[in-house]
Amino acid sequence: MVYPPYLPFVDSMNHLVHARRLRRRLADAGTLWVVAAAASYGYGAVCSRRPYAAWIGTGLESEWAASRPGLTRLRRLALDLNAPLLRRLERRVLRGAARLFATSAGSRRSLASAAGLPEDRVGVLPIPVDVDRFLPGAEEDWIAGLERPVVVFVGRGDDPRKNLGLLLGAWPSIQWELPEARLWLAGRAPSGRLPRGADALGEVSSVADVLRSASVFVLPSLQEGFGIVAAEALAAGVPVVTTPCGGPEALVRDSGGGVVLPGFDAPMLASTVVELLRDPARLARMRASGRAYVEREHAPEALRRRLAPILEDLNGA
Repeated sequence: MVYPPYLPFVDSMNHLVHARRLRRRLADAGTLWVVAAAASYGYGAVCSRRPYAAWIGTGLESEWAASRPGLTRLRRLALDLNAPLLRRLERRVLRGAARLFATSAGSRRSLASAAGLPEDRVGVLPIPVDVDRFLPGAEEDWIAGLERPVVVFVGRGDDPRKNLGLLLGAWPSIQWELPEARLWLAGRAPSGRLPRGADALGEVSSVADVLRSASVFVLPSLQEGFGIVAAEALAAGVPVVTTPCGGPEALVRDSGGGVVLPGFDAPMLASTVVELLRDPARLARMRASGRAYVEREHAPEALRRRLAPILEDLNGA
């Protein structure tokens, strides 16, 4: 359910107004859940005075720390004005939940800190991926594609939290070593001129088709609660190179489907991508391992299995 904001730039007051409108509609709900990118959106559940569970993407402080440097002065001022109340709303929602879940180990740390709770009080429910839609392409086509490798980024190129500038800064070094390589940017394009060999695809009708054409997927974000597109890339059989941005780290390490960089260094990113593209056998192992892991851990059926005992417990409470 989406309500339009009453007051532009005053998110905290909008949350309060919508919470009071929403609480009446929650009276007849069966099992009540708050499922949101940030917990402050779920304050209506607190106002309803009913038991609820919460499944939250990330803590506000983690998201703000990554996005703040790229905000305009007006947006930073709005954030400073809204932050105290939003923090209180977030804490009320997190601490009031009968069961609290994050989307990844990284977001669990963020939520536990925001709530002032020990980490073992926060469970993890991984976001599901449509493994039937995000299928790998034919193996022979993927191998042939390594002759002219395609590096793919998917996301909002104008969002400072996505940190596309890191990849664009690394790209000239990658193409110097691999002149045939191409960089595809799917999603909102960044401002400014792109380096040679980089193409802005804009909003695409099928992310799955773009990923199937990729040799390597790069996630250069400053912060991610989960990083759904990294899981989609793994499902499509595409090795992932990611920064240490939170959510995707455990996914990439546990799956064996890619590399987690030690930091946010453009030369390190460039050398890692070049090294992978020059090692087809290693890429092939990552391709198979990443796909198998997502099928096992992130298919919708895996979420249903995890949810069944949780729902039984909540309904019996």
